[in-house]
Order: sequence, then structure tokens, then C-alpha cells
Amino acid sequence: MSFLSSPGTPYYLGAIAAAIIATWGVLLMERRRVAVAGLQLAPTAAGMSRRYLTGNLAGVPLAVGLVSMGVAGGVQGMPRLLLLAAALGGYMYLALVIPRRPLVRQQQEADALRRLTPGFISFVRVGMSSFESPLDIMRRYTLRPVTRWAPMQEVVTEALRISLDRRLRPFAALLFVVKERGCRELIDLAAALAQAEAEGGNIEAVLVAQQVTLEQILQSEFKRMLSRRTMYLLLMVAVSLVVGILINLLWVITAGGSVFQQL
Repeated sequence: MSFLSSPGTPYYLGAIAAAIIATWGVLLMERRRVAVAGLQLAPTAAGMSRRYLTGNLAGVPLAVGLVSMGVAGGVQGMPRLLLLAAALGGYMYLALVIPRRPLVRQQQEADALRRLTPGFISFVRVGMSSFESPLDIMRRYTLRPVTRWAPMQEVVTEALRISLDRRLRPFAALLFVVKERGCRELIDLAAALAQAEAEGGNIEAVLVAQQVTLEQILQSEFKRMLSRRTMYLLLMVAVSLVVGILINLLWVITAGGSVFQQL
């Protein structure tokens, strides 16, 4: 390939590699911001804009380089398609997939916390019925690590640490932590508990009301998920039937007819 034997090719490839390495470093620096108290915060709009910009700065030279290799080198056939596919895949990975990782991670964490919130409410209700303090309840929740409870236990552990560092009430510290987690239901629960704790209200009544509301939300989400999966299944069945019928018709019209004529 004349393009690869060109004297400027190593320098061009080195420039692309340097741009990718520099961009990777910037993306790692922008992964998660850390506040003064050590709280991990969600990515901001400005941070996401920087991630998309640096991702495109790395993806565009890579894609242009691969396309140029195919065009200047006179590559034809399957190798050319492979180069074009590699250029498109590299650009999408660097410019779209990697910059969106913090958002995807935050969404996954929010979904996990949403599923664990009813269990946390039940745990706090049991502790409050035994006349335990909120601080003791939260400490007991994190006393024995459970893999399935890991996301919620991490949040509660961070809330306990901030409660001691900043001299906050336990539920107020919990609200401070969950504000950056992206789980709307857990934020509402922590806000209601913090308000009841500050005003001396009935925490048990708050827990009951929040649990009823959350169960209704989860039930509606579960019904929507079942409806979507049912539609996807019906669509797959319809597509498979149509494809099967078309294959059978083609076989009968072409190869099948010749097979029957030979019998």
C-alpha cells in the first residue's frame, strides 16, 4: 500500500495516537468530580460538553486516518469495508460511548437504588419500632456487608461519615448524599425524613406514606416493562414468521422446484 510506505505516515499515525492518549487522559480526569467533603458528584453539563468535545477531537482524526488509508492505498473489496467499519466504530466509541459512561453509570446506580429503597424503608421502620435512633439504625444497616445491598450501603456509609464530619443529623446527611445520586424516589424519601427529623414529626408516618407511594411507582414501572417486553416479543415473532414464509417461498420457487423435478 503506497499510503503506508509514505514518509509522512509514521508522523501522522503518531499524531493520532498522541491525540487519543491526551483525550483519554482528559476523559479520565472528568470521570467524576469530587467535592471538598469527598462526596462524589454527578457530571455537570459543562463537564459532559468537555467530554464530548475531547471525544470528537480524538475520534475524528482516527476515522479520517483510517478512511485515508483505504482511499489513498487503493484498498478494494472486503478490506475496504473493514477499514470503513473500523473508522465508524472507532469514532462512535471515542466520541459517543466513552463520553456517556458517567451518565450511564449514574442511571444504573439510580435504578439500583430505586429497587433497594423499599427494603431500606422496611429496615428503618423495623428499627424505629424498636425505639432505635436513626444513627444506630443506619449504622446497623451497614454493619454486615451484603452484595445485593451494596449501592444503598455505600450511600448510607457516606451519609454516616458526612454526619460525623459536618455535625449533621443522620437523615439530613442522607439527603445531602442522595441529592447527587439521581434517584428521585430516594431523594424524596430522604427529604421527607430530614424534614420530620428536624421538626420532630412522626417518622413512622412518613415511612408508611413513602412506602405506599414507592410501591405504586414500582408497580406502574413493572407494568410498563411487561408491556414493552410483550410488544418486543410479538414483533420478533411476527418478523420471524414473515422471514420464514419468505424463505420457504424462495426455496420452493427456485431450488425446491429443481429438486422436485429430479425426483
